[in-house]
Amino acid sequence: MDRFINNRAPKRLVLILALLLCISAAAAYLISGKCAEKIVKEQIRSELSVAGGGKLTVPPDEEHISAGEVLLDEYGIDRSLSPQLMHNYKSVRKTIFIPVFGLAAAVSLFWFIAALMELMAIYRDLEAIRKECIAAADSPDKRIGLYGHDLSSVRRIAESADLLVSRLDHTLFSLSSEQKYLRSFLTDLSHQIKTSLAVVRLNTDMLSELPDISEEQRTKLSDEIQLNLDAMENMVIEAIKMAKLDADAVEYDMQEQSPAEVCSLALKRLAPMLRKKNISVRTDLDEDVRLMCDKGWLCEAVENIIKNSADHSECTEISAEVSDDPIKVTIALSDNGKGIPQNEIPKLFERFSSGSSDRSMYSSGLGMSISQKIVRGHGGEIFVYSEEGSGARFEFVFLKN
Repeated sequence: MDRFINNRAPKRLVLILALLLCISAAAAYLISGKCAEKIVKEQIRSELSVAGGGKLTVPPDEEHISAGEVLLDEYGIDRSLSPQLMHNYKSVRKTIFIPVFGLAAAVSLFWFIAALMELMAIYRDLEAIRKECIAAADSPDKRIGLYGHDLSSVRRIAESADLLVSRLDHTLFSLSSEQKYLRSFLTDLSHQIKTSLAVVRLNTDMLSELPDISEEQRTKLSDEIQLNLDAMENMVIEAIKMAKLDADAVEYDMQEQSPAEVCSLALKRLAPMLRKKNISVRTDLDEDVRLMCDKGWLCEAVENIIKNSADHSECTEISAEVSDDPIKVTIALSDNGKGIPQNEIPKLFERFSSGSSDRSMYSSGLGMSISQKIVRGHGGEIFVYSEEGSGARFEFVFLKN
């Protein structure tokens, strides 16, 4: 109650009530004065009419009033006599003032009580919302009740507070998920780097401690060291890319590009690797198709999918297609490899998941996840179609407009 009294709103109501009472008194005073003047003037006319021979039971007329003025002229009494000089003027004015002021004051007081009760109800609801907001800050599952009447300001405040709490809960859940994701990511990354470092350390020790090592063995150990160092470098680079994509720190240079050129560039970059693995390439690229995209980043997404197929699908052919229709633009990358089991497809885009049980220590395990982030950053989605023994097909689908 003390908090309510100490609020500015109740104090303002009291000031408004005092102002209304003052206005009511002034209005009643003016009204009673005007009415008293009118009544006393009519009384003077009636008395002059009676003095001139008129009757009290009939309205005064000019003839009797003039006759009365002639009779009372020696006393200075005529129709122009000021009502304020009459002995009954004050009593008439008082008689009118009291009920007029009383009525106005009663209306003002009734308004004050109604406004005060409504204000107290609003204050109770706001206090309840405040307490629930404090409780929601300590309890993630706490909801805010809907107080007040429909479409009232209090109801809108309650709905807004509930929406805010809901969004904060979602943010906390997302942060918690990201923390778990980051913890898992760092654990897997450190494991991958430790594996490569162990090979580097072992080979370095062998090179330094074995005096009679042959040149062929020395070359082999050096190649393994270089291969693992390259793998660690690639892993760090892709981890940085993944971190930038996760933090939405990538600013895509969106321009109208040819998806056919993007696929051609990706295949050109990967040509040495594909030749080494004896994988042939088949293309069906429509040069007329246009897409708003960042050529460099989209090329990175295409490369990662092709590298994943080359590394894990045991394929002998990879095909790239670009097509469009009135609704969408599609980039399709297919292979004729061993396919992907249905239960592994949902895990394809998880970090450090190659989509195969054949895990290579030289693979970062981030390429598929990076590709999905890039495509989604362009407003598209990746769809996977595969059966064991029938190869796999990855479609980048971008809706037009």
